Amino acid sequence: MNLKEKWNKLRKYTYEGKWISFYFSNIFNLTYEHCGYFNSRPNLRLALVFFNLTIRLPWHNKGWEDECDSPSYGIAIHNNTFWIYTGGKGNMNGGSTWITWDIPFITHNWVRTSILLKDGTWEHETKGNRKEFYNDEWKEKQATWTYLYTDKYDNTEIPTRIYVAEREWRPKWLMWTSRFAKVRRTIDVHFDKEVGGRKGSWKGGTIGCGYNMLPNEEPLDCLKRMEKERNL
Repeated sequence: MNLKEKWNKLRKYTYEGKWISFYFSNIFNLTYEHCGYFNSRPNLRLALVFFNLTIRLPWHNKGWEDECDSPSYGIAIHNNTFWIYTGGKGNMNGGSTWITWDIPFITHNWVRTSILLKDGTWEHETKGNRKEFYNDEWKEKQATWTYLYTDKYDNTEIPTRIYVAEREWRPKWLMWTSRFAKVRRTIDVHFDKEVGGRKGSWKGGTIGCGYNMLPNEEPLDCLKRMEKERNL
């Protein structure tokens, strides 16, 4: 078991008691919450990067029994952002309030989405040049691969089409250079019928998804790898 698998297994551990709750997480949070989730008892939340501990204080704040967006006071770091929670009036009166700053060089902003066309060239969508690639006119221009995908749920073969897309993000304050960019190439998967254990139910099965391509991997090879690795 590698380190990532061990961490994911550890994160599933949760303790829920009358006075405290505990689970493993990777955020920083030091806050006082005026009340809990539909519970008028205030909370202290202590999250120090690798764990999250919530302490429920032994008194009640009258009038806060039906709150789902508690006013909070304190600081936190998550989603590559530094947060200062400044209270607020709760969900019935405008919600909680906060001040945020994106963390320089760590926060990444989207730069482009690109699709591979039939002639082998790429079409790019950027902030100032939106293309709406989900429209049928673009699907007709895209390079396409077809495959009979075996659904693990019942071993049926589902006709499947895939396209290739690429997305790029750059660190804030370094948007002018691609040197530190994050680029992700994926296959865009479209099933002709529902796939997975929920097909035929009111929830419905999967009819489309994406999957990350490995370096130098061909689109059909990526789909075959997804077929082996992923349970839909």
